[in-house]
Amino acid sequence: MVAQAFGDEHTRRKLETVEKYLAAYTTALKLQDFELLYVDACAGSGASIPRSALADREAKDNGQTYLLDSNQAVADADQIIVGSALRALKVGPSFDRYLLNDVKKSNVDALRAAVSSDFQHLTDRIQITKFDANEMLLDLCKRTNWKATRAVVFLDPFGLQIKFSTLEALARTCAVDVWYLVPVFAMYRQIRHDGEVLEDGGRSVDEALGTTEWRNVVAVEEKGQIDLWGASQPVSRRAVDVKWFETVAKERLKHAFQGRVIDQVLPLGRNGLHEFSLMFAWANPSERAKLASKLASAVLR
Repeated sequence: MVAQAFGDEHTRRKLETVEKYLAAYTTALKLQDFELLYVDACAGSGASIPRSALADREAKDNGQTYLLDSNQAVADADQIIVGSALRALKVGPSFDRYLLNDVKKSNVDALRAAVSSDFQHLTDRIQITKFDANEMLLDLCKRTNWKATRAVVFLDPFGLQIKFSTLEALARTCAVDVWYLVPVFAMYRQIRHDGEVLEDGGRSVDEALGTTEWRNVVAVEEKGQIDLWGASQPVSRRAVDVKWFETVAKERLKHAFQGRVIDQVLPLGRNGLHEFSLMFAWANPSERAKLASKLASAVLR
């Protein structure tokens, strides 16, 4: 198994939450006359090694750095975190189809190797692709018969990768449940201490939130030091924090899904730092579909 070097215990917590939902979802819909899809748009390699484990290994080996390849054991087996795609493949009852995607060729190759090794019985149900996540999801939304299909979509992007227009397209299906790991710290980092928004990063936040209105409130002006003539120049500073971006991101998700977003949010990050917020939304407006919100709330408790 090829493992990426990222994440830590918060990664495990995120994945266990989604895995519990998948099991509850397929159980609840197993007698319904729908094709059930699991969609992982940013699937990664299928496994990761916590940075803390790598740090321990480097310390034990006098700072020697080991490459992460399939021929080299860089961590104990119980330290490897099985990723979302492989967890989904293990869930029972199973999905009818699995659409796994990642933009990196090495991750796609690793996923294919894992499927060939451990999930041969599901090979005819699994499609692994290498596209930009937004491109993959927009194509899925257009070509799927959503009257006959239901899906769980997991969005675990690298940085500010997922565009708001993609969320809107998912909502318009009226047939998908979405778990979205929102990179709230990455949004926050696009604002300097003086309240100035970084040019490129700011545009990425615009696309992720689908609005530029957030720019109007991220900075405030205060009186600066008084000079020799009794005058002061205004000083600008950043006026928002990560929690503020979590609130804004949830409101924007509600806007895309017409309010169908549960109140519970799971804040995640390393060493107590709030880096991500795991949120849940469902697209189906029918009363019966509210079961999705109840299941998601239960696994987040």
